[in-house]
Amino acid sequence: MVDMVETKRKSGFKKDLCNLCGECLHKCPVLQLPIEEAKEEIKRLIEGKESKFVLNKCTTCFSCNLYCPQHANPYQLILERWNDLYKKRGAPPLYRFVCPTMQSNIWQLLNVFLSNQERIWIYKWMHYIPKPNDKPLLIGNYTHLFPFIIGGSKLLDYFNPIDRIDQWEGGAYLYQGGYLDAVQNIAVRTKNDFDSWGVKDIFATLDAVEYIFKEVHPKEMGVNHTQNFINFNQWLLDNINSGELILKNQLNLTVTIHDNCYSKALPGAYWEIPREILKKCGCQIIEMKHNRKDSLCCGFGSGASWVKNVSIIFDIISEGMKKFKEAEETGAQALMSYCGGCIYLLWATRELTRSKLDIYHVIEILRMGMGEKLNYPRDHIKRAWDIIAIMTYSLLLSFFNKNFYIKKISYDKDLSTFHPKKKYLLLRIIRYIMDLPLMKILFARGFHFLRIILKSK
Repeated sequence: MVDMVETKRKSGFKKDLCNLCGECLHKCPVLQLPIEEAKEEIKRLIEGKESKFVLNKCTTCFSCNLYCPQHANPYQLILERWNDLYKKRGAPPLYRFVCPTMQSNIWQLLNVFLSNQERIWIYKWMHYIPKPNDKPLLIGNYTHLFPFIIGGSKLLDYFNPIDRIDQWEGGAYLYQGGYLDAVQNIAVRTKNDFDSWGVKDIFATLDAVEYIFKEVHPKEMGVNHTQNFINFNQWLLDNINSGELILKNQLNLTVTIHDNCYSKALPGAYWEIPREILKKCGCQIIEMKHNRKDSLCCGFGSGASWVKNVSIIFDIISEGMKKFKEAEETGAQALMSYCGGCIYLLWATRELTRSKLDIYHVIEILRMGMGEKLNYPRDHIKRAWDIIAIMTYSLLLSFFNKNFYIKKISYDKDLSTFHPKKKYLLLRIIRYIMDLPLMKILFARGFHFLRIILKSK
Protein backbone atom coordinates (compact mmCIF):
# COMPACT_ATOMS: atom_id res chain seq x y z
CA MET A 1 0.00 0.00 0.00
CA VAL A 2 1.32 3.43 -0.92
CA ASP A 3 0.35 6.36 1.28
CA MET A 4 3.34 8.68 0.85
CA VAL A 5 5.33 9.60 -2.24
CA GLU A 6 8.79 11.03 -2.75
CA THR A 7 8.26 12.06 -6.35
CA LYS A 8 8.20 15.73 -7.21
CA ARG A 9 5.01 17.22 -8.61
CA LYS A 10 5.31 19.85 -11.33
CA SER A 11 2.60 22.26 -12.44
CA GLY A 12 1.45 21.91 -16.03
CA PHE A 13 0.83 25.67 -16.24
CA LYS A 14 3.55 27.50 -18.19
CA LYS A 15 3.68 30.86 -16.46
CA ASP A 16 6.52 32.13 -18.63
CA LEU A 17 4.35 31.76 -21.75
CA CYS A 18 1.24 33.51 -20.42
CA ASN A 19 0.96 37.11 -21.60
CA LEU A 20 -2.33 37.78 -19.76
CA CYS A 21 -4.26 38.17 -23.03
CA GLY A 22 -7.42 36.71 -21.43
CA GLU A 23 -8.45 34.78 -24.55
CA CYS A 24 -8.86 31.53 -22.58
CA LEU A 25 -11.59 32.88 -20.29
CA HIS A 26 -13.08 35.19 -22.89
CA LYS A 27 -13.75 32.32 -25.31
CA CYS A 28 -14.71 29.85 -22.54
CA PRO A 29 -18.13 28.36 -23.48
CA VAL A 30 -19.25 28.63 -19.84
CA LEU A 31 -17.74 31.86 -18.50
CA GLN A 32 -17.52 34.02 -21.66
CA LEU A 33 -15.96 36.85 -19.66
CA PRO A 34 -15.50 40.30 -21.26
CA ILE A 35 -11.89 40.49 -22.41
CA GLU A 36 -10.73 43.00 -19.77
CA GLU A 37 -12.36 41.03 -16.97
CA ALA A 38 -10.81 37.88 -18.37
CA LYS A 39 -7.36 39.48 -18.23
CA GLU A 40 -7.88 40.54 -14.61
CA GLU A 41 -9.12 37.08 -13.62
CA ILE A 42 -6.10 35.34 -15.10
CA LYS A 43 -3.84 37.77 -13.28
CA ARG A 44 -5.63 37.04 -9.99
CA LEU A 45 -5.24 33.30 -10.53
CA ILE A 46 -1.51 33.60 -11.24
CA GLU A 47 -0.96 35.76 -8.16
CA GLY A 48 -3.01 33.44 -5.99
CA LYS A 49 -5.55 36.11 -5.15
CA GLU A 50 -9.25 35.45 -4.62
CA SER A 51 -11.00 34.44 -7.84
CA LYS A 52 -14.18 36.30 -8.80
CA PHE A 53 -15.45 33.82 -11.36
CA VAL A 54 -13.35 30.82 -12.33
CA LEU A 55 -13.03 28.82 -9.12
CA ASN A 56 -16.79 28.83 -8.47
CA LYS A 57 -18.10 28.60 -12.05
CA CYS A 58 -15.62 26.58 -14.12
CA THR A 59 -16.86 23.17 -15.30
CA THR A 60 -13.26 21.95 -15.79
CA CYS A 61 -13.80 21.10 -19.46
CA PHE A 62 -10.24 21.71 -20.81
CA SER A 63 -11.41 24.17 -23.52
CA CYS A 64 -9.34 27.05 -22.13
CA ASN A 65 -6.13 25.20 -23.03
CA LEU A 66 -7.29 25.00 -26.65
CA TYR A 67 -8.15 28.71 -26.75
CA CYS A 68 -4.82 29.87 -25.31
CA PRO A 69 -2.73 31.26 -28.23
CA GLN A 70 0.45 30.91 -26.15
CA HIS A 71 -0.13 27.24 -25.18
CA ALA A 72 0.39 28.19 -21.53
CA ASN A 73 -2.11 25.60 -20.22
CA PRO A 74 -4.39 27.84 -18.12
CA TYR A 75 -6.47 24.77 -17.24
CA GLN A 76 -3.62 23.47 -15.09
CA LEU A 77 -3.41 26.88 -13.38
CA ILE A 78 -7.05 26.50 -12.35
CA LEU A 79 -6.33 23.02 -11.01
CA GLU A 80 -3.45 24.36 -8.91
CA ARG A 81 -5.70 26.99 -7.33
CA TRP A 82 -8.34 24.38 -6.58
CA ASN A 83 -5.62 22.28 -4.98
CA ASP A 84 -4.73 25.29 -2.81
CA LEU A 85 -8.38 25.53 -1.73
CA TYR A 86 -8.49 21.80 -1.00
CA LYS A 87 -5.50 22.16 1.33
CA LYS A 88 -7.33 24.92 3.23
CA ARG A 89 -10.89 23.61 3.40
CA GLY A 90 -10.83 19.95 2.37
CA ALA A 91 -13.32 18.26 0.06
CA PRO A 92 -17.09 18.72 0.50
CA PRO A 93 -18.92 16.01 2.49
CA LEU A 94 -20.83 14.90 -0.61
CA TYR A 95 -17.56 14.07 -2.37
CA ARG A 96 -17.31 10.92 -0.24
CA PHE A 97 -19.83 9.66 -2.77
CA VAL A 98 -17.10 9.24 -5.42
CA CYS A 99 -14.25 8.13 -3.13
CA PRO A 100 -14.04 4.31 -3.37
CA THR A 101 -12.01 4.08 -0.15
CA MET A 102 -14.64 5.93 1.91
CA GLN A 103 -17.64 4.27 3.51
CA SER A 104 -20.98 4.64 1.69
CA ASN A 105 -19.45 5.47 -1.68
CA ILE A 106 -21.47 4.99 -4.85
CA TRP A 107 -19.90 1.61 -5.73
CA GLN A 108 -20.57 0.21 -2.28
CA LEU A 109 -24.15 1.47 -2.25
CA LEU A 110 -24.82 0.22 -5.77
CA ASN A 111 -24.11 -3.33 -4.57
CA VAL A 112 -27.55 -3.19 -2.97
CA PHE A 113 -29.16 -2.99 -6.44
CA LEU A 114 -26.89 -5.02 -8.72
CA SER A 115 -28.31 -8.05 -10.49
CA ASN A 116 -26.69 -11.46 -9.92
CA GLN A 117 -25.17 -11.35 -13.40
CA GLU A 118 -23.65 -7.94 -12.73
CA ARG A 119 -22.17 -9.20 -9.46
CA ILE A 120 -20.57 -12.12 -11.30
CA TRP A 121 -18.99 -9.83 -13.89
CA ILE A 122 -17.72 -7.34 -11.31
CA TYR A 123 -16.39 -10.03 -8.99
CA LYS A 124 -14.28 -11.45 -11.81
CA TRP A 125 -13.08 -8.03 -12.95
CA MET A 126 -12.11 -6.92 -9.45
CA HIS A 127 -10.34 -10.10 -8.37
CA TYR A 128 -8.38 -11.08 -11.47
CA ILE A 129 -4.63 -10.52 -11.21
CA PRO A 130 -3.03 -10.13 -14.66
CA LYS A 131 -0.14 -12.32 -15.78
CA PRO A 132 2.80 -11.06 -17.87
CA ASN A 133 1.37 -12.21 -21.22
CA ASP A 134 -2.15 -10.94 -20.55
CA LYS A 135 -3.89 -8.05 -22.28
CA PRO A 136 -5.56 -6.23 -19.38
CA LEU A 137 -8.48 -4.00 -20.27
CA LEU A 138 -9.17 -1.38 -17.60
CA ILE A 139 -12.98 -1.43 -17.49
CA GLY A 140 -13.12 1.79 -15.49
CA ASN A 141 -14.73 3.02 -12.29
CA TYR A 142 -17.76 4.48 -14.01
CA THR A 143 -18.34 1.70 -16.52
CA HIS A 144 -18.55 -0.40 -13.35
CA LEU A 145 -21.80 1.45 -12.59
CA PHE A 146 -23.22 0.17 -15.90
CA PRO A 147 -21.41 -3.17 -16.34
CA PHE A 148 -24.03 -4.30 -18.85
CA ILE A 149 -22.57 -1.83 -21.35
CA ILE A 150 -19.76 -4.30 -22.04
CA GLY A 151 -20.42 -7.30 -19.78
CA GLY A 152 -21.17 -10.48 -21.72
CA SER A 153 -19.89 -9.04 -25.00
CA LYS A 154 -17.64 -10.96 -27.38
CA LEU A 155 -15.38 -7.91 -27.26
CA LEU A 156 -14.07 -9.08 -23.89
CA ASP A 157 -12.86 -12.35 -25.44
CA TYR A 158 -9.82 -10.45 -26.72
CA PHE A 159 -8.79 -9.15 -23.28
CA ASN A 160 -8.39 -9.81 -19.59
CA PRO A 161 -10.89 -7.32 -18.12
CA ILE A 162 -9.81 -5.61 -14.89
CA ASP A 163 -11.87 -3.38 -12.61
CA ARG A 164 -9.68 -1.91 -9.88
CA ILE A 165 -11.95 0.75 -8.44
CA ASP A 166 -9.30 1.93 -6.00
CA GLN A 167 -7.08 2.85 -8.93
CA TRP A 168 -9.45 5.83 -9.20
CA GLU A 169 -9.21 5.85 -13.03
CA GLY A 170 -5.54 6.70 -12.45
CA GLY A 171 -6.81 9.72 -10.52
CA ALA A 172 -8.54 11.15 -13.61
CA TYR A 173 -11.62 12.58 -11.90
CA LEU A 174 -9.64 13.75 -8.86
CA TYR A 175 -7.27 15.55 -11.22
CA GLN A 176 -10.24 17.23 -12.88
CA GLY A 177 -11.29 18.58 -9.48
CA GLY A 178 -7.84 19.83 -8.53
CA TYR A 179 -7.04 17.17 -5.91
CA LEU A 180 -3.51 17.02 -7.24
CA ASP A 181 -1.68 15.71 -4.20
CA ALA A 182 -4.03 12.72 -4.05
CA VAL A 183 -3.48 12.11 -7.77
CA GLN A 184 0.25 11.95 -7.18
CA ASN A 185 -0.22 9.23 -4.57
CA ILE A 186 -2.48 7.33 -6.94
CA ALA A 187 0.14 7.60 -9.70
CA VAL A 188 2.67 5.81 -7.49
CA ARG A 189 0.10 3.23 -6.39
CA THR A 190 -0.92 2.37 -9.97
CA LYS A 191 2.72 2.15 -11.05
CA ASN A 192 3.27 -0.46 -8.34
CA ASP A 193 0.20 -2.36 -9.57
CA PHE A 194 1.24 -2.34 -13.22
CA ASP A 195 4.86 -3.25 -12.51
CA SER A 196 3.76 -6.17 -10.32
CA TRP A 197 1.61 -7.50 -13.17
CA GLY A 198 4.58 -7.58 -15.51
CA VAL A 199 2.45 -6.76 -18.57
CA LYS A 200 3.66 -4.83 -21.63
CA ASP A 201 0.37 -3.43 -22.92
CA ILE A 202 -2.58 -1.99 -21.02
CA PHE A 203 -5.85 -1.09 -22.75
CA ALA A 204 -8.14 1.62 -21.37
CA THR A 205 -11.83 2.04 -22.18
CA LEU A 206 -11.63 5.72 -21.21
CA ASP A 207 -9.71 8.39 -23.10
CA ALA A 208 -9.24 10.07 -19.72
CA VAL A 209 -7.42 7.08 -18.28
CA GLU A 210 -5.08 6.75 -21.24
CA TYR A 211 -4.29 10.47 -21.04
CA ILE A 212 -3.67 10.38 -17.29
CA PHE A 213 -1.20 7.51 -17.48
CA LYS A 214 0.59 8.71 -20.62
CA GLU A 215 0.64 12.46 -20.02
CA VAL A 216 -0.29 13.62 -16.51
CA HIS A 217 1.57 11.05 -14.41
CA PRO A 218 4.98 11.51 -16.07
CA LYS A 219 4.78 15.23 -16.86
CA GLU A 220 3.04 16.57 -13.75
CA MET A 221 3.23 13.87 -11.06
CA GLY A 222 6.81 12.72 -11.66
CA VAL A 223 5.76 9.08 -12.13
CA ASN A 224 6.83 7.28 -15.31
CA HIS A 225 5.09 4.10 -16.42
CA THR A 226 6.96 1.62 -18.62
CA GLN A 227 3.83 0.02 -20.04
CA ASN A 228 2.30 0.84 -23.42
CA PHE A 229 -1.18 2.31 -22.99
CA ILE A 230 -3.56 1.63 -25.87
CA ASN A 231 -6.83 3.44 -26.54
CA PHE A 232 -9.73 0.97 -26.64
CA ASN A 233 -11.70 2.98 -29.20
CA GLN A 234 -8.68 2.96 -31.50
CA TRP A 235 -8.41 -0.81 -31.06
CA LEU A 236 -12.10 -1.16 -31.95
CA LEU A 237 -11.73 0.91 -35.12
CA ASP A 238 -8.56 -0.90 -36.19
CA ASN A 239 -10.24 -4.27 -35.79
CA ILE A 240 -13.35 -3.16 -37.64
CA ASN A 241 -11.15 -2.03 -40.53
CA SER A 242 -9.16 -5.28 -40.51
CA GLY A 243 -12.33 -7.40 -40.56
CA GLU A 244 -11.65 -8.99 -37.17
CA LEU A 245 -14.82 -7.39 -35.82
CA ILE A 246 -17.67 -8.06 -38.23
CA LEU A 247 -20.56 -5.62 -38.44
CA LYS A 248 -23.75 -7.51 -39.28
CA ASN A 249 -26.24 -4.65 -38.94
CA GLN A 250 -26.47 -1.14 -40.34
CA LEU A 251 -28.38 0.77 -37.66
CA ASN A 252 -29.75 3.68 -39.71
CA LEU A 253 -29.74 5.84 -36.57
CA THR A 254 -29.32 9.61 -36.40
CA VAL A 255 -27.08 10.52 -33.48
CA THR A 256 -25.48 13.58 -31.95
CA ILE A 257 -22.21 13.23 -30.06
CA HIS A 258 -21.19 14.35 -26.60
CA ASP A 259 -17.46 15.09 -26.61
CA ASN A 260 -16.35 14.62 -23.03
CA CYS A 261 -13.98 16.98 -21.25
CA TYR A 262 -10.91 14.75 -21.51
CA SER A 263 -11.40 14.41 -25.27
CA LYS A 264 -9.97 17.94 -25.44
CA ALA A 265 -6.82 17.09 -23.52
CA LEU A 266 -4.99 16.06 -26.70
CA PRO A 267 -6.78 18.17 -29.32
CA GLY A 268 -7.96 16.08 -32.22
CA ALA A 269 -6.65 12.76 -30.88
CA TYR A 270 -9.95 11.48 -29.49
CA TRP A 271 -12.74 13.22 -31.41
CA GLU A 272 -12.77 11.43 -34.75
CA ILE A 273 -12.28 7.79 -33.74
CA PRO A 274 -15.75 7.30 -32.17
CA ARG A 275 -17.28 9.21 -35.08
CA GLU A 276 -15.71 6.76 -37.52
CA ILE A 277 -17.02 3.82 -35.50
CA LEU A 278 -20.53 5.28 -35.58
CA LYS A 279 -20.40 5.82 -39.34
CA LYS A 280 -19.30 2.24 -39.92
CA CYS A 281 -22.29 1.09 -37.84
CA GLY A 282 -24.64 2.99 -40.14
CA CYS A 283 -25.20 6.08 -38.00
CA GLN A 284 -25.77 9.55 -39.41
CA ILE A 285 -24.13 12.21 -37.25
CA ILE A 286 -25.74 15.58 -36.54
CA GLU A 287 -23.40 17.81 -34.58
CA MET A 288 -24.50 19.98 -31.68
CA LYS A 289 -23.78 23.71 -31.62
CA HIS A 290 -20.97 23.08 -29.14
CA ASN A 291 -18.82 20.14 -30.21
CA ARG A 292 -15.22 19.00 -30.09
CA LYS A 293 -13.13 21.84 -28.58
CA ASP A 294 -16.24 23.85 -27.66
CA SER A 295 -18.23 20.95 -26.20
CA LEU A 296 -20.14 21.57 -22.99
CA CYS A 297 -19.63 19.39 -19.91
CA CYS A 298 -22.04 16.57 -19.05
CA GLY A 299 -22.36 18.24 -15.66
CA PHE A 300 -19.82 16.34 -13.57
CA GLY A 301 -17.18 19.08 -13.87
CA SER A 302 -19.37 21.69 -12.22
CA GLY A 303 -18.95 19.78 -8.98
CA ALA A 304 -15.29 20.84 -8.93
CA SER A 305 -16.25 24.49 -8.50
CA TRP A 306 -18.45 23.88 -5.49
CA VAL A 307 -19.25 26.66 -3.06
CA LYS A 308 -21.91 24.95 -0.94
CA ASN A 309 -22.13 21.21 -0.46
CA VAL A 310 -25.92 21.14 -0.72
CA SER A 311 -25.94 22.66 -4.21
CA ILE A 312 -23.42 20.31 -5.88
CA ILE A 313 -25.88 17.78 -7.30
CA PHE A 314 -28.24 20.53 -8.46
CA ASP A 315 -25.38 22.36 -10.17
CA ILE A 316 -24.30 19.15 -11.91
CA ILE A 317 -27.77 18.40 -13.26
CA SER A 318 -28.24 22.02 -14.32
CA GLU A 319 -25.16 21.78 -16.52
CA GLY A 320 -26.35 18.43 -17.87
CA MET A 321 -29.63 20.06 -18.86
CA LYS A 322 -27.74 22.48 -21.11
CA LYS A 323 -26.24 19.49 -22.90
CA PHE A 324 -29.68 17.90 -23.35
CA LYS A 325 -31.16 21.09 -24.73
CA GLU A 326 -28.49 21.28 -27.40
CA ALA A 327 -28.81 17.58 -28.19
CA GLU A 328 -32.58 17.77 -28.57
CA GLU A 329 -32.31 20.84 -30.79
CA THR A 330 -30.39 18.78 -33.37
CA GLY A 331 -33.42 16.55 -33.96
CA ALA A 332 -31.23 13.43 -33.62
CA GLN A 333 -32.77 10.20 -32.36
CA ALA A 334 -30.01 9.56 -29.87
CA LEU A 335 -27.22 11.17 -27.88
CA MET A 336 -23.98 9.19 -27.96
CA SER A 337 -21.12 9.37 -25.47
CA TYR A 338 -17.77 7.59 -25.51
CA CYS A 339 -17.15 8.25 -21.80
CA GLY A 340 -18.48 5.92 -19.10
CA GLY A 341 -18.24 8.74 -16.56
CA CYS A 342 -20.60 10.92 -18.59
CA ILE A 343 -23.09 8.13 -19.26
CA TYR A 344 -24.35 7.73 -15.71
CA LEU A 345 -24.92 11.48 -15.27
CA LEU A 346 -26.52 11.87 -18.70
CA TRP A 347 -28.98 9.08 -17.90
CA ALA A 348 -29.79 10.57 -14.50
CA THR A 349 -30.39 13.94 -16.17
CA ARG A 350 -32.55 12.30 -18.84
CA GLU A 351 -34.81 10.74 -16.22
CA LEU A 352 -35.05 13.88 -14.11
CA THR A 353 -35.93 16.00 -17.15
CA ARG A 354 -38.33 13.32 -18.49
CA SER A 355 -36.54 13.51 -21.84
CA LYS A 356 -37.30 10.92 -24.53
CA LEU A 357 -33.89 11.17 -26.17
CA ASP A 358 -32.07 7.85 -26.33
CA ILE A 359 -28.54 7.69 -24.88
CA TYR A 360 -25.92 5.17 -25.94
CA HIS A 361 -22.30 4.46 -25.18
CA VAL A 362 -20.25 3.94 -28.36
CA ILE A 363 -19.60 0.37 -27.17
CA GLU A 364 -23.35 -0.28 -27.20
CA ILE A 365 -23.65 1.11 -30.73
CA LEU A 366 -20.87 -1.21 -31.88
CA ARG A 367 -22.38 -4.21 -30.10
CA MET A 368 -25.69 -3.63 -31.85
CA GLY A 369 -23.81 -3.36 -35.14
CA MET A 370 -22.18 -6.70 -34.36
CA GLY A 371 -25.60 -8.23 -33.80
CA GLU A 372 -25.39 -8.53 -30.02
CA LYS A 373 -28.62 -8.13 -28.08
CA LEU A 374 -28.99 -5.46 -25.40
CA ASN A 375 -31.69 -5.07 -22.81
CA TYR A 376 -32.08 -1.45 -23.88
CA PRO A 377 -33.38 0.86 -22.47
CA ARG A 378 -34.64 -1.09 -19.45
CA ASP A 379 -31.23 -1.69 -17.90
CA HIS A 380 -30.30 1.97 -18.26
CA ILE A 381 -33.57 3.34 -16.90
CA LYS A 382 -33.40 1.08 -13.86
CA ARG A 383 -29.78 2.01 -13.21
CA ALA A 384 -30.48 5.71 -13.65
CA TRP A 385 -33.02 5.56 -10.84
CA ASP A 386 -30.62 3.46 -8.75
CA ILE A 387 -28.10 6.28 -9.16
CA ILE A 388 -30.66 9.00 -8.42
CA ALA A 389 -31.66 7.17 -5.24
CA ILE A 390 -28.02 6.85 -4.19
CA MET A 391 -27.38 10.53 -4.93
CA THR A 392 -30.38 11.49 -2.83
CA TYR A 393 -29.29 9.23 0.02
CA SER A 394 -25.71 10.54 -0.18
CA LEU A 395 -26.92 14.12 -0.07
CA LEU A 396 -28.90 13.37 3.09
CA LEU A 397 -25.84 11.73 4.69
CA SER A 398 -23.65 14.70 3.78
CA PHE A 399 -25.66 16.97 6.10
CA PHE A 400 -24.18 15.02 9.03
CA ASN A 401 -20.56 15.05 7.81
CA LYS A 402 -17.83 17.66 7.61
CA ASN A 403 -15.34 18.55 4.92
CA PHE A 404 -12.64 15.91 4.71
CA TYR A 405 -9.24 15.08 3.24
CA ILE A 406 -8.50 12.06 1.07
CA LYS A 407 -5.98 10.14 3.15
CA LYS A 408 -6.55 6.57 2.08
CA ILE A 409 -6.18 5.66 -1.58
CA SER A 410 -6.10 1.85 -1.34
CA TYR A 411 -8.50 -0.83 -0.19
CA ASP A 412 -7.76 -2.96 2.80
CA LYS A 413 -7.48 -6.69 2.10
CA ASP A 414 -11.20 -7.22 2.78
CA LEU A 415 -12.34 -4.49 0.35
CA SER A 416 -14.40 -3.17 3.25
CA THR A 417 -15.44 0.02 1.52
CA PHE A 418 -16.75 -1.94 -1.46
CA HIS A 419 -18.73 -4.72 0.20
CA PRO A 420 -21.81 -3.34 2.02
CA LYS A 421 -22.05 -4.49 5.62
CA LYS A 422 -25.30 -2.73 6.41
CA LYS A 423 -28.79 -3.22 5.03
CA TYR A 424 -29.16 0.46 4.09
CA LEU A 425 -32.85 0.46 4.90
CA LEU A 426 -33.34 4.17 4.17
CA LEU A 427 -31.67 3.81 0.77
CA ARG A 428 -33.90 0.85 -0.07
CA ILE A 429 -37.01 2.82 0.93
CA ILE A 430 -35.96 5.77 -1.25
CA ARG A 431 -35.38 3.44 -4.18
CA TYR A 432 -38.70 1.64 -3.66
CA ILE A 433 -40.57 4.95 -3.68
CA MET A 434 -38.85 5.91 -6.93
CA ASP A 435 -40.23 2.82 -8.64
CA LEU A 436 -43.72 4.25 -8.35
CA PRO A 437 -44.56 6.11 -11.61
CA LEU A 438 -46.30 9.01 -9.85
CA MET A 439 -43.42 9.40 -7.41
CA LYS A 440 -40.93 9.61 -10.28
CA ILE A 441 -42.86 12.55 -11.68
CA LEU A 442 -43.22 14.23 -8.30
CA PHE A 443 -39.56 13.67 -7.45
CA ALA A 444 -38.42 15.13 -10.78
CA ARG A 445 -40.61 18.19 -10.27
CA GLY A 446 -39.47 18.60 -6.67
CA PHE A 447 -35.85 18.28 -7.74
CA HIS A 448 -36.19 21.05 -10.31
CA PHE A 449 -38.02 23.27 -7.83
CA LEU A 450 -35.12 22.96 -5.40
CA ARG A 451 -32.64 23.49 -8.24
CA ILE A 452 -34.29 26.80 -9.16
CA ILE A 453 -34.44 27.90 -5.51
CA LEU A 454 -30.75 27.16 -4.95
CA LYS A 455 -29.75 28.78 -8.22
CA SER A 456 -31.52 32.00 -7.27
CA LYS A 457 -29.58 32.34 -4.03
